[in-house]
Amino acid sequence: MLITTKSKILLVSLIGGFFCSNALCETVSDSLIKKIKTCNNDSVKILCFNELSWIHRADQPDSALIYANRAKSLAEKINFKAGIATSFNRIGEIERIRGNDEEAVVNYTKALLIEKGINNLAGIARAYANLTLLYKSIGKSEEAIEAGQICVKLNKELNNLTELAKAYDRLAILYEFQGRIDEALKQTYASLELREKLNDSVDCLFAYMNLANLYLQQFSYGKSLEYNQKAMELAIKAKDSINLANIYINIGIVYYHLKQLNTAVEYNLKSIDIKKKLNQEKTLDSNYDNLGLWYCDMGNFDKALYFYNKCIEIKEEYGKRENLSTIYTNIGNLYLSKNQYGQAISYYEKGLENAERNGEKLIILELYHNIYRSYTATGKLEDAVSFNNKYISLRDSLDLAYRNAINIKDSYLEEQKKNQLLEKDNLINEVKIKRKNIVVISLSGGMALLILLFFALFRSYRFKQRTLLAEKNNKINEQKISELLKEQELKSISAMLEGQEGERKRIAQDLHDRLGSMLSMVKLHFKSVEENIQAIRENNLVMYSKANNLLDEACEEVRKIANDLTSGVLNKFGLIPALNSLKESIEGTGQLKIEVFDFGFDESRLEYNVEINLYRIIQELISNILKHAKASEVSIQLLKKEKRLNIVVEDNGKGFDVNQVKNKKGMGLRNIESRVDSLNGELSIDSGKGAGTTITIEIPLN
Repeated sequence: MLITTKSKILLVSLIGGFFCSNALCETVSDSLIKKIKTCNNDSVKILCFNELSWIHRADQPDSALIYANRAKSLAEKINFKAGIATSFNRIGEIERIRGNDEEAVVNYTKALLIEKGINNLAGIARAYANLTLLYKSIGKSEEAIEAGQICVKLNKELNNLTELAKAYDRLAILYEFQGRIDEALKQTYASLELREKLNDSVDCLFAYMNLANLYLQQFSYGKSLEYNQKAMELAIKAKDSINLANIYINIGIVYYHLKQLNTAVEYNLKSIDIKKKLNQEKTLDSNYDNLGLWYCDMGNFDKALYFYNKCIEIKEEYGKRENLSTIYTNIGNLYLSKNQYGQAISYYEKGLENAERNGEKLIILELYHNIYRSYTATGKLEDAVSFNNKYISLRDSLDLAYRNAINIKDSYLEEQKKNQLLEKDNLINEVKIKRKNIVVISLSGGMALLILLFFALFRSYRFKQRTLLAEKNNKINEQKISELLKEQELKSISAMLEGQEGERKRIAQDLHDRLGSMLSMVKLHFKSVEENIQAIRENNLVMYSKANNLLDEACEEVRKIANDLTSGVLNKFGLIPALNSLKESIEGTGQLKIEVFDFGFDESRLEYNVEINLYRIIQELISNILKHAKASEVSIQLLKKEKRLNIVVEDNGKGFDVNQVKNKKGMGLRNIESRVDSLNGELSIDSGKGAGTTITIEIPLN
């Protein structure tokens, strides 16, 4: 979100300094015009024209542009470099307000070159400040960060704490845009520290807006709304319409995440009204983008597409690439929700191209996952697996940065305390040095003794280190032995499981071939008895019927046991039909919806040992999901290549901390790992609290 510079106008009068609030702008404007008419000094006229341009830059941009150009022409006539630079700054600000970011950059750059020529550090810092966020808006992220860092450095040299705080704010926005939340937090806390020193509540506007956005990204919606409300109160008090329009957008976004869509739309429409009154129609792309997203969530796809297209029209007309990848992503999401996967992938690819160009890592992460989902739905599992691997890799990288950001505030404050302690230590050291100078002669005699003592302590220290190292090596050896024992135990378990499978198959064969045959022969004997049934006495007929029925039941039970022991469907038809049978059985309970996707499986079967192990692995994973994940949907994807088999099992459950599970494995996970190891495969787990779980297994095939 673009945060514009605040509308706080400080006008230094040519006679004496005084503060010009918005309520006095008309009076000041009249005074300046009168001064221009009566003054014969061109330098004074240039200053007056530039101040008139500044006063009317928002409410009368056309008039403001005329004043700035008149100041520039007059300054060029008398070669007044500072006046020319200020004029270009005024023109750049007017173009920025109008939404002409490229033109704004051109004029601010011209101002920068002039300020460098006259070595005006304050003017150079001002130009870099203006360029920082403008570079971001036209897609030049690295140039934006470089400009922001130079601005921070110059304002430190000038000891301009007010502008330094603003520079920290701008850098925080840029780092947030790149997904570097840890750096964004550092800059924000540095800004707040300066504002507290300045004791200026008006300047807190930017800090509040930055904090609101950062809390929003951390899903702390209550805090985000709290800081947005504070920013809104300050903007209304200062009559800062430009920032108020942006704050309304931000509040709408918070209400959207709180699922209060009507309230979100209401605040967005308030923002649109303000922008139209300020002739900022060119900046409405962000509003239309939000409305497209929210109407999509409300199920009104026609309105959603209407606002998305209006957003793209504005961006294409004015060459604005900022957030273009987000809009393409949102349109792709709309088509994905309508199961129009081809069109969804087309827009996702456009979004990915823009996001990679701008280094938008969070958006790239979302696009990887959405493209993976789309390819999965269309059955292109090889492409799906490729994008799923990219998603997992980038997610791990961003997750590490996010965890580092959690403790930034504490570490920042702790660093400040350390610096204070160091300063105190330095003062104490200075006093000690003075005292040492007094007694230096008396201490020289004891130096030899201290050196000997040092060597004695050093030898003692080395001895202790060797002892500790030996103990450490012993512990490492013990740990290795323990790990070998555990590995051997797992191998034993694996061998036991293989033996169980073989024994189950042997028992099934014996039941079918031996006991089944014997029962069949008994049945034939009973059949021969039936031919002479009339000869049997009436009172024995009932007992004969019961025995015959029991024999039929025994034959049927033997067949069932044999089928169960050989995993019926798996033994007859193979892995994929067995998984589909498992899917139907579990879905029949109403607890879980399961999707099974297979690619590359022809009529040829895998080895029975491989099929039974894979079936048991997936069966165990489904069992774990039912017990622990609280999921409603599971996707099982099997991709068979020439020499490898890739399996992905993904659920939408509550997820878990992978590190904790690795440290404390249950028998289910140990059993799965043992089976995967027996197939010389690899197992990886990707999960996070509230983010579901993805299990990836790769098995080599002979």
